[in-house]
Amino acid sequence: MNSRPYRALRLDEEKGIVALLLVFIALSISLSGVLERVDHLVADIGQRINRGPAPEGIVIVAVDEDSLGRIGRWPWSREVHARLLKTLCGAGPAVIGFDMAFSEHSADVREDAALVAAVADCGRVVLPLVIETSGSGGQVLESPPIADLAEAAAGLGRVSVRLDEDGIARSVDLREGLGAAAWPLLAEELLRVAGRPPEPAVTGNAPAAGLGLVRQGLRRLAFAGPPGTIPNISYALVLEGKVPPEFFAGKTVLVGVTAVGLGDFLPTPVSAHGQPMPGVEVQANAWLSLRDGRLSRALPAFGQSILSVLLALVPLLWLPRLMPLPGLLACTLWVLVLGLASTLLPGLFQVWFAPTGALFGGLSAFPLWSWRRLEAARRHLDQELLQLRSILPRNGMAPDSPDEERLMGFEQRIAWVQAAQLRMQHLEEQRKEALAFISHDLRSPLASAVQRLESEPLCESEKLLPTLLRAQTMAQNFLKLARAEALDQLQMKSLELVSVLHQAADEVYVLARQRGQSIDRVMPDGPVWVRGDFDALERCTINLLQNAVNYAPNGTPISIGLDQAADEIRFWVENEGAELGDEQISQLFQRFSRGDKGKSSATSSGLGLYYVRTVAEKHGGRAGVECAGGKVRFWVSLPREKD
Repeated sequence: MNSRPYRALRLDEEKGIVALLLVFIALSISLSGVLERVDHLVADIGQRINRGPAPEGIVIVAVDEDSLGRIGRWPWSREVHARLLKTLCGAGPAVIGFDMAFSEHSADVREDAALVAAVADCGRVVLPLVIETSGSGGQVLESPPIADLAEAAAGLGRVSVRLDEDGIARSVDLREGLGAAAWPLLAEELLRVAGRPPEPAVTGNAPAAGLGLVRQGLRRLAFAGPPGTIPNISYALVLEGKVPPEFFAGKTVLVGVTAVGLGDFLPTPVSAHGQPMPGVEVQANAWLSLRDGRLSRALPAFGQSILSVLLALVPLLWLPRLMPLPGLLACTLWVLVLGLASTLLPGLFQVWFAPTGALFGGLSAFPLWSWRRLEAARRHLDQELLQLRSILPRNGMAPDSPDEERLMGFEQRIAWVQAAQLRMQHLEEQRKEALAFISHDLRSPLASAVQRLESEPLCESEKLLPTLLRAQTMAQNFLKLARAEALDQLQMKSLELVSVLHQAADEVYVLARQRGQSIDRVMPDGPVWVRGDFDALERCTINLLQNAVNYAPNGTPISIGLDQAADEIRFWVENEGAELGDEQISQLFQRFSRGDKGKSSATSSGLGLYYVRTVAEKHGGRAGVECAGGKVRFWVSLPREKD
């Protein structure tokens, strides 16, 4: 069967395919915003986790149900607001802000005059500017306070909040306006008037854009908690002087409506049980976020896309190395960690990263990789089936044609391979039985017959002796070749090659002396280490030396040597002899081949050089022959052992 490593299944290509698919998933989700609601859900979870410190330095004076019951029907006279301002200013607050629109004159000009005077006398009052859409034609309008109030106020700021597509208030724009982003937030103006202006988050106004609405500096709010978290006190209690003045000293005071049915109420990420948050409390949260530097900004589109792609590709670091179950657990853990990090990021670093592109990339990584791994396994299985079908007899489970093979399911393919493995095991057992037969039932009687014939040299026995010797030698060579073909590089050990060559030369020394030949050794003095099988390399060298002894003229020298290169070690045997032709060289290392049939030994099996080639290849090397200047050199190259 095919023993190629699994890397041959083009895992790098499969990894590239999965990477491209993950990039496509991450980019398409990140850029299209198709799962923006999921991004908002992750952000809302983060809002609940990233609770800030208890709100300090701000209080809401609330127009609540109790105040309506005490003061009367809404709207109240502006003289009431003037009296409230006098009470509050006398308590020494840092700044007072109103979340009430004074964009139209009241019916009594004296009421307007009273409020203008109170605002001017206080000197620390910030009034709202409302940007709203008219009911007819959807025209966007700016509604500042009446001129006298605007002039008397210490500052004007917007009270608008950005609603997402699901209708939830999560963000504000630092600058907004018609034609140019000129108006700051009410929260920013409150901080400025109180002498604590925030660091500029935007540089200048956005360029003019006709009469359309221009926004600049989108930021996500960091809510202090669910509705009711910001301290508030009843408007009526303040007006009646029932609140100690020191309660407001040095604080930012926001005046707004909290009574149900009067003011604006907005759903927020921290609204419990669907309870909306009063607009004045949203403004208070904006003030806290701006003061504490907890407003978070979204990553730019380019950075968002790149980060989504990189995070989606992270599972490919471990999926090729893990088995399916650990890979699934690792991907699940990665998605959970990524989701948790996305929820914590705004609170820790004031950066908002929309995670759905990366999250769905991480969720898709395991099924995509499993699909490509199954495809790779299927191709490998098909290759094995093709080879098995070509080398094994057809059984009942084998497909009749490639088309039928492609229609087979995984279970059928596996069953067929299992059947083929059983067949291979049966053939292996038959091979072992054949070797045992050669070793015991054939070689032993031959050896016994040879021994008797050698001890009783009769005329007829002398004729039988060469044939029996050749049969015995062939049986022995068959056994040696079978062992060589079963060599496994993983089981080879480090050995000193020079000693192997010397020992082989000693084995052939007597035979060479009988022919008047000498064996010259051209080898280094120091040790040369290779990884291999001692017996196989020794037999390989003996075969080369015996071949030289058989084919070299009597009385001529035979040389054995070793050369070293950077990445290989080559040992060789050289003798005098006629130059070999190309056809002879091409057949020398084949099974049952003899270089010169006329001079071959009577006991030659034609397996000697084939054995040399087999041993060389099993060691990761090669064998060859060179002819030049009346010399014939057979060589074997082996890879040098790495340190």
